[in-house]
Amino acid sequence: MNYVVITLMVAGLLLTGCGKKAVEKMVEARMAKQGVKAKVDLSGEQVTIQTKDGTSTFSGGKGAKVPDTFPKDVFVYPGATVMASVTVPKGCNLVLETKDDLEKVLGAFKDQMAGAGWKEEMNMNQGGTSMAAYKKDQRTASVVVASVDQKTQITITVAENK
Repeated sequence: MNYVVITLMVAGLLLTGCGKKAVEKMVEARMAKQGVKAKVDLSGEQVTIQTKDGTSTFSGGKGAKVPDTFPKDVFVYPGATVMASVTVPKGCNLVLETKDDLEKVLGAFKDQMAGAGWKEEMNMNQGGTSMAAYKKDQRTASVVVASVDQKTQITITVAENK
């Protein structure tokens, strides 16, 4: 299921003035055409999609926050602003932004992830963007840190490998 397409479709329909209930029904119909029976809820500042595989949520903008289900052993940079969050049945994604520089953020992730028992599997840096991959038990976490418009953007993705 391409949740990015669904999310963009929801945003576009809301921006064109369609009511939330109408958009919910349109997205449910679109997903049904792809063979997915879903219940879509656009209440508050997030989009929630329920299927037989579980619940997926997207939250962005001023109402975005770290989801309650975000793994407690994955470091979240202190003081960073949550720009967006996505949860799916076997994973999650968090986009943060801070004014701290890239090197400070990278150092904090390296120390904190190791301290929480995550093993660094890969680390690469390509001029202004760095990525690190970690593994712990049956989960992987990737952290992408990039300098963007005099700020540092942090993208954390965690997935179960079962």
